[in-house]
Amino acid sequence: MSLDKPLKRRGYSRPQGTDFAASARQRESVLSLGSISHLQYYFARTGLLDGKGGQLARKRHPKATLDLSSLENSGLLSPRLGASDGDSSYASMASSPDLVAETFGEEPLVESPTFDHDQFDSDEYEEADPDILPPTTSTYIHRERPLVKPPTIQELKTSLTTTLDAAAKVLAEVVSASVAPPSPQSTTASPKTGQGWYEIQGMQVLDVMTLAIQAAKMYYTAHEHPDRLDTIKSEKEIRSELLSVMEVLKHTATRNFAGGYREDELKVMTSWIDSILTMLQKEEGIESAEKAERASWIWLKGDWTGREIEREVAFLSSIDNESDPFPPWTPIESATELPTQFLESFQNGLRLVRLHNASVKKSRRRFGAIGSFHTDTQKPYRCAENLRYWIKAAELRWEVILKVDVKGVVYNQPEAWKDFEAAIWQWCRKVRQEITAEWQQSED
Repeated sequence: MSLDKPLKRRGYSRPQGTDFAASARQRESVLSLGSISHLQYYFARTGLLDGKGGQLARKRHPKATLDLSSLENSGLLSPRLGASDGDSSYASMASSPDLVAETFGEEPLVESPTFDHDQFDSDEYEEADPDILPPTTSTYIHRERPLVKPPTIQELKTSLTTTLDAAAKVLAEVVSASVAPPSPQSTTASPKTGQGWYEIQGMQVLDVMTLAIQAAKMYYTAHEHPDRLDTIKSEKEIRSELLSVMEVLKHTATRNFAGGYREDELKVMTSWIDSILTMLQKEEGIESAEKAERASWIWLKGDWTGREIEREVAFLSSIDNESDPFPPWTPIESATELPTQFLESFQNGLRLVRLHNASVKKSRRRFGAIGSFHTDTQKPYRCAENLRYWIKAAELRWEVILKVDVKGVVYNQPEAWKDFEAAIWQWCRKVRQEITAEWQQSED
């Protein structure tokens, strides 16, 4: 065992006086890092270079197989065999134990691989050096930031009404202060008519109106049913009113609230607040009408065992309110001729498309409506396309695959009506179950 190799020093050594190279000193990016001593101390404290330097490099994992690279040139792996040697005990003279012993006696043996000098740690035998600091570990602590749960639509609505009421109260005070006549007994100027008072009043109005605008924006963008708001007021009209209020606030702040708020400016802000409150009231009326309509759905609850078809017919009748009432349903087995009046009402596919779009509106996930379809179904190919639109929309929106012979239904082939009726009931069952689950979940 040889101890001539230099001892390994582990840890952080205090740097000696040194400086950057001449080429590095010409770069601002290098000089902005500070001194080399500072960088060495920083990397040692943070542990960013643990196991990356030459002295502290981590040793590779030993291979699972034997390392025979040191034996390639020794002649032990492939001894030369004599051509006339027929001895079965020894393949060659070089493999004889006696000769091998004599050969090994002349030269030193190969060191045993079980004794590894690299694994010898001399730190246990050396004295502590005061210039050596102990190894450090990384001080970085990863902290997970909790995600704030987004507010519900009811919370946003409450916030909007609160900010609107606060803004309306402040504007009412401004209007009353501007309309009230000055007292004839007061000979000095009122402290509520100077420029300082106008600035305080203007900042108060600006704060409450900014909060109201922010709450209105959050309510518009996060609304679950934007089409419901569109029925009350179009998005273009909502944006124009909002921009007019912001323009008024901009002008008043630009002139530093000189002279206070004018009558037309107060009128714009007051009318905007009134329009938002009116829209919220109309929305509450629409929600009440929808709740009353859901209360009239007899198919939503109850035991319908043995009356499944009757339940699906009631579902279709409640969904499609714009078209004519459905003809009475007659089973195919007891029908004298096909199609029955009930199935004939679906033959052109127009009513099925309208049922699909109406179901999308009744659902809380309002997407996947059929945008373009044929209303003039005098030609057979238009009826076939309407049926294909309905089948594909059922697959994409409701995730139900329907098997229908479209040409057989359009050209009145008797064997196609049974599958067509089964597809209608399959579609009704899937749509009804999804709508029921959605509304029950929202009520809970």
